Amino acid sequence: MARTASTERNGEGASPAPAEHADAVRELVVHAARIELASITAASKLFAGWAQSADRYAQAISAELLGRVQGETARGELVRRLAVVSSTHLREVTALPSVAVSHFNSELTKTVKPRKRARRGAPGRAAA
Repeated sequence: MARTASTERNGEGASPAPAEHADAVRELVVHAARIELASITAASKLFAGWAQSADRYAQAISAELLGRVQGETARGELVRRLAVVSSTHLREVTALPSVAVSHFNSELTKTVKPRKRARRGAPGRAAA
């Protein structure tokens, strides 16, 4: 397909400059990487929060059962205490998804600082 002289003069039909294309591809890759990293850190925050909550729950249940075995807690009191511990654990666990989503959103809203590209052969720098 040959371009006509009028098309070349007006810039129509010309492909984007290679630098513009490279910048667009770079932006796309950086955005995809930011989404991936935000997803991974949000998932790890969810998992770590769950593990910490499960640990606190197991320790609290253990303490309550040990207290009953050692006679520090009355028989009727144990069920109430276990219910309180379980309610606390469920509140913590149900809050975790919103914590993860908030973390994900805050990671994506952070501003990206463009890095300066190092020039090769710049004066005053030793060659590596």
